[in-house]
Formats: sequence, C-alpha cells, structure tokens
Amino acid sequence: MQKEFLSGTRFKENANEQFIMLQEDFEAIDYGSKDWIEQLQRYVSEHKSIQLERLQELKRYYKGDNNIKYRPAKTDVTAADNRISSDFAKYITVFEQGYMLGNPVEYKNEDTVIQEYIDELSARNNEKRHNTAIKKDLCVYGRAYELLTVSGDENETWIRLFKLPAEQTFVIYDDTYERNSLMAINYYNINYGGGKRKEIIKVYTADRVYSYEYSSTNTDGMKYIDDEEHHFNGVPVNEYSNNEDRLGSFESVLDNIDAYDLSQSELANFQQNSNDAILVIKGNQYTGADEEDFLEDGRINPNGRLGISIAYKKAQILILEDNPNENGSKPDASYLVKQYDTAGAEAYKQRLVNDILRFTFTPDIQDMHFSGVQSGESMKYKLMASDNYREQQQDLFEAGLMRRLRLAANIWSIKGSEATSYEKINQTSIIFTPNIPQNASELVTIAKSLYGIVSDQTVFEVLNQVTGVDAKAELERLREQEPDEPSPRLEVEEDGGQEETSRLLDQEG
Repeated sequence: MQKEFLSGTRFKENANEQFIMLQEDFEAIDYGSKDWIEQLQRYVSEHKSIQLERLQELKRYYKGDNNIKYRPAKTDVTAADNRISSDFAKYITVFEQGYMLGNPVEYKNEDTVIQEYIDELSARNNEKRHNTAIKKDLCVYGRAYELLTVSGDENETWIRLFKLPAEQTFVIYDDTYERNSLMAINYYNINYGGGKRKEIIKVYTADRVYSYEYSSTNTDGMKYIDDEEHHFNGVPVNEYSNNEDRLGSFESVLDNIDAYDLSQSELANFQQNSNDAILVIKGNQYTGADEEDFLEDGRINPNGRLGISIAYKKAQILILEDNPNENGSKPDASYLVKQYDTAGAEAYKQRLVNDILRFTFTPDIQDMHFSGVQSGESMKYKLMASDNYREQQQDLFEAGLMRRLRLAANIWSIKGSEATSYEKINQTSIIFTPNIPQNASELVTIAKSLYGIVSDQTVFEVLNQVTGVDAKAELERLREQEPDEPSPRLEVEEDGGQEETSRLLDQEG
C-alpha cells in the first residue's frame, strides 16, 4: 500500500461531510422497493469510497501504523532504511479520555423517579466504560456512534447501550437548519471463508429497523429481509461530534507527526550507516582485474573492474586508485562517514514535539516545569488551553448525553412512569469533573473557608475529591455516627453547627 508522504492533500474533499436528504424524499421512501435499495447501495458505496479511507488512516495512526511505514523505499538497497513511527496519536487520545472522563459523569435531577431511572441506566451499562469508549472514537475519528436497544422480557425491560464502529456507520440528516436525524445506517460483513460472505445493512428510522442483505452467491444483488418496530420515538443511533468540524483530536497535526517520524528514522539510519561505514583505501590498484566489465552473455564480469567494485561495495570497502607517479603511491585508509549536527537535530525534534502538543492542547507532562508540587492556581494556568478545548468538547458530548436521556425517556414512559416527561428530563444537570491532580490540604482549606457560606452538602462535595465519598453518603454517615445528637446543619443549633462541622473538617485534614 503506497501512501503519499508529506506531500499533497491527505484526504478527499468530502471525506468528512454529513449525508443530507430532503424531507419530502425521506417521506416518500418505500423501504422494500427496488428504487430505495439502489439508493441505499449508493449511500453505502459513497461512504466506502469517499469517507472510509480517512477513517482507516486515522485508526492506523492511533495504532502506531503511521505513514512512515509506507514511505517509498530508498534507491540504494545497501543503505539503512528504518521506519520508526511515534505514538503521539494514542498519547493525545489517552490524555483527553482521562482528562474529561477519568472521573465519571454525574447526573442530578430533583425528580427522584427520573434520578432512579438514570442511575439504573448508568449501572446496567457500565456507563463510565461506555462513555470512555465513545470518547476514544471521538478522539480518533472525530465522530462516534451509539445504539440504544431494549432488553429483557414482559416482566422486566431495560435499555442497553452499544458503541457502533465509526467505520461502518453514518447518519442521514434532513436539510433544515436543525439537522434532525432521519435515519442511521450500519453495515458490516460476515465472512464464511472460501470467498463466501454476506453484507448486512441495517437502517434505523424513528420507529422501525429495516434489514437488508447481499450475498456473494446471490446474483440478484441486495435484497430486503425484514423489519421490526422499536419504541424510542426517534432514530435510536446517537451521533457524537468531537468538535464543530468533526475532526479527530490529532488529525490537524498528522504532518507534524510524519515529520517527527522522518527525523527519528533518519537518525536511526545515520547510526546504522555509521556502524556499517565504508572503508576507503587510497593508493591500491585493482589487482587481478580483467579489462572487460561484462561477459559475452551480458552478465557482469566478477573479475572486471565493475565486478570488483561491486564486491568491495558489498564488503563496505571502497578503493580509490591513485594516478601513477614517479614517487610511488601514498596509501591512506579512512571511513566514509557523514557529519551529524546533534544539537540542531535535537532542537528540530523538540520543536516538532512542542508543536504537536501545543496544537492539540495537550500538556507535556515530561516538562520539568510542569510536574512537581504546585498550587491549584498555577496548575490552572498550565492547563488553561486544555481546559478551554475540553469545555468545547464537553458541550458537544453533553448534547449527545441529553439526546440519550430523551430517547430513554420514551421507553421509561411506556413502562408506566408519566413523570419522565421531556420537560423534567431537560432539567437534568450533567456534571463533568476534570481528572487532574489535586492538592488535598488545599482542598480541605477551601472547604473550611466555605463553611457557613454554603450548604453542608456543597462543602462535602468539595471534600469528595479528598475522601472519595459522595456528599449525600457523607451526610448519611453523620446521621448514623451520632444518632443522639443533631447533625451539623441538619438541625440548626444556636451556633449554626459550626463547631461540629469544623471538627469534622479538621478530621478530614
């Protein structure tokens, strides 16, 4: 697979465009008709031919299979030709995953029924792991997809969340400014071996799931299989975006990564070529050399000057003949080695590293001025660019989470809970807590200073970062610990409970 290396446009013009359909065209679809099946094939074919290449290349970089691996081979077959790829893509991805979602997303709704449903949805789906997997696809592809389904039986049902592969999924939107999703398409292959395979295409609309199949042994082409109803009252495939342009987190610095890989590889080539340096001997004749360089059949004469020169080259020896002179030859021997500017090369590589991290808003944790004991304020300044970028990504991620809850609410209402209306679902607060190192003593000091100004629950929410105990659970523990005495701020005393809470804060410290 030959790849352009540091040359030309990397991806096709429409490699990251959304699919759009007119509302009237959508409403006229007959999902079992030949015309629609042909149109569906055109959508899938365009996704494969226009968009898939970009997605696959971004995935290669995440896996460390960078374009340096596909750089054209050197013309000199005896020269070192190392291909060293760096793992910047994974480094950036892992940082963003941990920074935004290392601490699980929290949901808060004053309606206890809705809160219970949300907690159940999170627990049954191991939501922290699922959200982290979604975030990984966002960092790599710039987009991610999840499917909501319903599992269980007539006695008990629950909502399941599944991540769909970004390389096999896309959503078709209407042509309005709202860009409402009309349908989602997911396609995949089943390989039976021996050239026998099936391609399955599933189309998800607001009320049904349609299945289509193409078999390599079927000469009739793709055919409609069946459909089934769902009750999400919306397309049950949720698309997330990493940013407004749907770019991967390291996509804008792929050229810088290529340049770094090239620099590292050429340094390795220099080291290897230095170890295998050519020995130059001046002053010797081509002893035993025939006058003819080629044999009668056109092959190189191994005893000719050309043949002997090639043999010396393979042996890493180069012989240069002195012109005859009356004083005789003055032999000399030395290795043919290029000069290497170590300081300049290291400065160039460091500049590339700085650019890669700066343009992706990723802190350099190996910077001697970054780590160590620092105050929270100084850490904020060092992470300010990362925080600004995280806030933008967080807003888009939150929009996806809210759509997930709205879809789930339609199932919850079927289960008999009228309390799960859109109005109440929209009142849910989604809280992201950046996963950054914390100075525990500083947090305790902040908590002490807040006492008397804010509620006890808010104070214990601050201390949660020190103790790891949820604020509500901490308040409940206080009730159980001292049942005969009023807990601070639960029953107001003349002193406001400040003495007791201060004691507890001192214990935390």
